[in-house]
Amino acid sequence: QARSGAVIFYNLFIRSEKDIPRVREIVHEQLNLVMDPLDQDIRINSIGALTNLSSLKLSKELEKSTKLLAHYEEGFENLTLRDLWSFCKGADPQQLVVYLHSKGSFHSWRGQNGRHRYYVTSGALSQECMHMPKQCNVCSSRMTPVPHPHSPGNMWAARCGYIAKLIDPKDFRDLMNSSALASHGAPWCTGRGRFSNEHWVNSHPDSAPCDLDTNQSYVAGPAPSSTFDKKLEKAPRFAMSQYPVRSKKCDSQTGKSLADRLAEYQYLYSRDPGEDWWGWRHFMQNSSDSARST
Repeated sequence: QARSGAVIFYNLFIRSEKDIPRVREIVHEQLNLVMDPLDQDIRINSIGALTNLSSLKLSKELEKSTKLLAHYEEGFENLTLRDLWSFCKGADPQQLVVYLHSKGSFHSWRGQNGRHRYYVTSGALSQECMHMPKQCNVCSSRMTPVPHPHSPGNMWAARCGYIAKLIDPKDFRDLMNSSALASHGAPWCTGRGRFSNEHWVNSHPDSAPCDLDTNQSYVAGPAPSSTFDKKLEKAPRFAMSQYPVRSKKCDSQTGKSLADRLAEYQYLYSRDPGEDWWGWRHFMQNSSDSARST
């Protein structure tokens, strides 16, 4: 039974027992950002070395609100995304869910993962996202439309009514890997392979994303700072020209084709987006794509 607050699904990966003390600090950092923990419902999937939650040494408040869903010897984020999706299939459409994961538990990337982890966790658990207005159904620190619609770092809050419309996460990766979809480079460029987990929440034509970060110089990749000024706005909040594809593995126009985006919606969900879809305004700003006007 969900509490009156959010239901938080946390994907925890700890490679070996020797990593438990280090990753415990990551868990504390993230879960200490949960507001009113006794009013929240925290559900953890543990992948790897941790077999019970006692090793995490959570505070008494967090301990009362947290339970272990399952332990897996190995696995990926789609295990926990599927639990979140399954919960939403039977929940009130207005129920809020949050997805978190222990970013940086495998490697720190010279501190980049730690900085970015705090950036995305603090957004997903913020007052703004936890009380997102009706015009939003997904909320994160940053949403970017290129090279595919996603929230860098893949932590977010969402409404169950929207999540329930999405494809089962266990099937989504195979669908994204299909040759039926246009391919413009490496898996990261198109939301394929393991990057399908990051693309999943914004893959539906009914996606109504909002994001928080006012800094227009940061649109994707590792966040330049762990803290930022928050102001909730509908996303993408900037013009298409401000979302460059910086990876050499991608075509410079990857993700900027309206025709490709609509084709993917048809392939995945057999429908086009409605009149209030974020992409009509956004893609029309990209002068290289005139698909909708022809």
